[in-house]
Amino acid sequence: VPTQGVPMATWWRLCVCSLGILLLAPCSLSEKFSLAGSPHPVVGVVGQDVVLPCQLSPPARLLGMEVLWRKIEPGFVVIREYLEEGTKDLPGEGYQTRTELFPQEFSSGNVSLKLKRLQVADAGTYQCLVRNLEWTQEASTDLRVTAVAPVFIDVLGPQDQGIGLACRSTGWFPKPELQWVGKKGQNLSMEIVTDLTQDRENLYSVVSYVTVTEGEDNGDISCIVWNGLLETERQSAIHLSGDAFPHVSPWRAAFWVIFTLFLIAAGACAYLGYAAKQKASEKKRSEEEARLFYEPARTEKTTLESECQELREKLDRAVTQLEFRRARSYMVHITLDPDYKHPELTMSADGRTVQHKPASLGPAAPSAALIAVGREGF
Repeated sequence: VPTQGVPMATWWRLCVCSLGILLLAPCSLSEKFSLAGSPHPVVGVVGQDVVLPCQLSPPARLLGMEVLWRKIEPGFVVIREYLEEGTKDLPGEGYQTRTELFPQEFSSGNVSLKLKRLQVADAGTYQCLVRNLEWTQEASTDLRVTAVAPVFIDVLGPQDQGIGLACRSTGWFPKPELQWVGKKGQNLSMEIVTDLTQDRENLYSVVSYVTVTEGEDNGDISCIVWNGLLETERQSAIHLSGDAFPHVSPWRAAFWVIFTLFLIAAGACAYLGYAAKQKASEKKRSEEEARLFYEPARTEKTTLESECQELREKLDRAVTQLEFRRARSYMVHITLDPDYKHPELTMSADGRTVQHKPASLGPAAPSAALIAVGREGF
């Protein structure tokens, strides 16, 4: 309510000016201070510590200042938080022993973050945020992570007409490049096989194989592994003299030729034997299949022939009986002549039947045929 003696117009002017002062105070503070991160990506090495810079300008320690570091992943992951009220310095989850701020340097504007024991997964964009009740400002810094490792060459021994070499290295990031070079720095012209793998910590291991033959590449052979992010390399070298290469005598070459021909001949013999065995087995199988196929027909034929023979015999017996019955149908009674008969035959009184009565009781055969003759007429 306007006080007595103050005109209404003057009162409204005072209210508008006060409101303007309140609105302009944060703007003037924002214009007075600025926050800056690193203009270029920060490169850190796996296993080492790295500082992500963040500078408040001009240097000052704001009243009630809060400092918040977070990683932009797709969302925000809190890395470290500092609250001046109560002097709370809180690490983010999973970063309890790996982050550090420098509160003693806040007055000089240094609100940088120290990230310890760097991991491949730490690569990304980090945001530094500083605020108090009247002012908020933020800045971003990109972190790139890299790793290098020592390189070793192993001698695998004689292989074909040369010496086998293997180049190994474990613990690289990002993906490294490997090359073999000769004593003059030229790339080796031999066939090279390189294998690249990645472990759980996203670090790369590389192994490469080459067989060096005796010739212009003799001497120092080097294996070079290159890190493109750091633009640095690691290498290992080995010296190969002419005496290190295997030398084949003509007798040994002749032996291998003869041995190869022997193997070819043995293989041909084995193949021919196998083919003959397969052919015999196939023939036997065909015969068995034919036997199994024709056996029922053959058995049926035998059965039919046996039945036909049996029917033929029955028919012959039936014909014989029929003829005998036909002959009997012409039978007539005859009278035997007692004067014309064998002495051992006894004739009935009516001269129609005879009976054999041998002269002796022993089993001796009759003296002549047992014949009785009928009289003429019926």
